[in-house]
Amino acid sequence: MLHTELSAKLNTMVGPVHGFIYFAAEATEEYEALGLPASHHYFASRGAALGAVPAEVVVATFFNFPPFMAEAALPDAWSIAPPAVIQTARMRAAGRVLRRLAGDALDTAEIAETTALAGRMIDSIGDAGRPLAAGNRAVPEPDDPWERLWQRVTVIREWRGDVHVAALVAASVDPVEALLLHAATGQVPLAALKSTRLWSDVDYDAGHKRLHTRGLLADDGTFTSEGRVFREAIEHATDQASAPLVAALGAADTQRLLDLLRPVRKALIEGGAFAVMRSGR
Repeated sequence: MLHTELSAKLNTMVGPVHGFIYFAAEATEEYEALGLPASHHYFASRGAALGAVPAEVVVATFFNFPPFMAEAALPDAWSIAPPAVIQTARMRAAGRVLRRLAGDALDTAEIAETTALAGRMIDSIGDAGRPLAAGNRAVPEPDDPWERLWQRVTVIREWRGDVHVAALVAASVDPVEALLLHAATGQVPLAALKSTRLWSDVDYDAGHKRLHTRGLLADDGTFTSEGRVFREAIEHATDQASAPLVAALGAADTQRLLDLLRPVRKALIEGGAFAVMRSGR
């Protein structure tokens, strides 16, 4: 039970410490310098760890994006810049953001300790059934301390993300339904999800109808009591399946990792790294 609880806390911590990259001006600058159009940035940068894969592989692993969005970016992005070059640009952007917003959150010794703890966590587990984690693990680590820390946090985040996709599939939840269930938690506005996951209104309406028929969502898109229990069960299954991350490092050292990452997360949030997402634009 302790490992499951720490697994949930780990998700809360590493999600933002990884996820700021998708909203960062520094990332846009790095990708534009490579000649990538805006429509290619997300899919090429996150998918680069998988190599020069076709759009279909990215659609499957990213799970909740309509195929046409990935198809607009891939494989064209690989003809503009090789995946390894895009991956390097992404890590460089992450380091720039961390130094700008969280540079005072950890001193040199604490960065080294945090990176070592994250490394021990991911070195002690395998990636079977977790393709995005495996791809990111295979990426050569950068020399820059902040970039290296971010890349290890990314492996942790994608490891859990792969597990979460498996839990959704096991619960017979499709991509649009997953977005609607996420919005119903209140954690992210539905408008923000719609602005980045460009399923049609017809798709969203049909997804809502399916979840309403299953008794999971009310007419206004909020949870029914059954729906809330259903979504919490998926999260609990994800926490349980992600518990090996905690077991690999041990409860005490996992807590130490959380304590070290906390000021980084705080600095990113307070520094406006997610302002665009919260606004719904």
